[in-house]
Amino acid sequence: MDAPTIFVIVIALVFTSVPVTVAIIQEVRRRKMRAGTSRQGRPLQQPQAQPQSKHRINGRYELKAPAFKQGGMANIWLARDRASGRKCIIKTPRRGTTMDNVYLDKLQQEAGFLKSLQHPNIVKYLDDFYFRGEFHLVLELVTGDPIMSSSPRSSAVEQKVLAWAGQALDALAYVHAAGIVHRDVNPKNIMLSGNGGIKLIDFGTAKSLESMKRDTVRTDPFTQIANKGFDIPELFIGGESDQRCDLCGLAQTCIYLLTLRQPNDLCTGLIQTNWPRSYGEAGTVADYMIAAGISRRTSRCLAQTIMFSAGSRFASAIAMRSALLTPSAVDVQAVKVPA
Repeated sequence: MDAPTIFVIVIALVFTSVPVTVAIIQEVRRRKMRAGTSRQGRPLQQPQAQPQSKHRINGRYELKAPAFKQGGMANIWLARDRASGRKCIIKTPRRGTTMDNVYLDKLQQEAGFLKSLQHPNIVKYLDDFYFRGEFHLVLELVTGDPIMSSSPRSSAVEQKVLAWAGQALDALAYVHAAGIVHRDVNPKNIMLSGNGGIKLIDFGTAKSLESMKRDTVRTDPFTQIANKGFDIPELFIGGESDQRCDLCGLAQTCIYLLTLRQPNDLCTGLIQTNWPRSYGEAGTVADYMIAAGISRRTSRCLAQTIMFSAGSRFASAIAMRSALLTPSAVDVQAVKVPA
């Protein structure tokens, strides 16, 4: 065999053996890594949870990261006020969408509304500030769950629901007297506090009654608000609205707690429309609740308050509270729902 042929054979063997050698080395390394991981008692390739970190902001608040929750318009962070030692939440506007400026405006508006409100059944404003160019709203930490999760498997006791409704109506009467409409009253925005009371939260889509009367309100991207199963007619479809939309939202919440059925779905099943459009249809909804063991007065009050036309509902939170909770208010005609 001549020298050139030998040289070609040697080169071929080298090129063939290199990949094999590399593969063997890589396999040995992988086995060592698996053996080391097994000895430490950790499952293989398990992703590590993101550890919580704490950041001091504005020289006063200790904020935990990552965010506790992301809402539709804001990120919500758990925090602690180092000055008082009190736990709180901090809301910052949601970022990364074409609505960034709108979310900022809404959060600032929420801060302005809550700053002017002081009521035991409304989440408490604590502070607001800019830090590193971002707006922060500080609110009390409500230790409890949304009222929606209070009875996920069985309907709540009527007297308990009425007690919650009474507190919510007190809060709404106060809010409306201040010239503010919440506009997003639903089971997710009513919290059960640690002492058994309720707290109305999330004023991000609230408006002043004055602004709701101006033509410019039609350009607001949050004029129409959708909450599947709990849609309020004038906010879902669009059109003029006032404080009576909050009463509709509260009545829908009570119906859900008492029947465990979403009100729009319940109405569709009974009367083929999302909301009663006549007193006769409201009576059908009331009869369903009465048959489910709910008192006559409660059933009729709630059925009236979810009617399609705001003019058919109670005019104010005070009027609704009187019809729903005052023992003497038992006259059927007072609730306008026929037998």
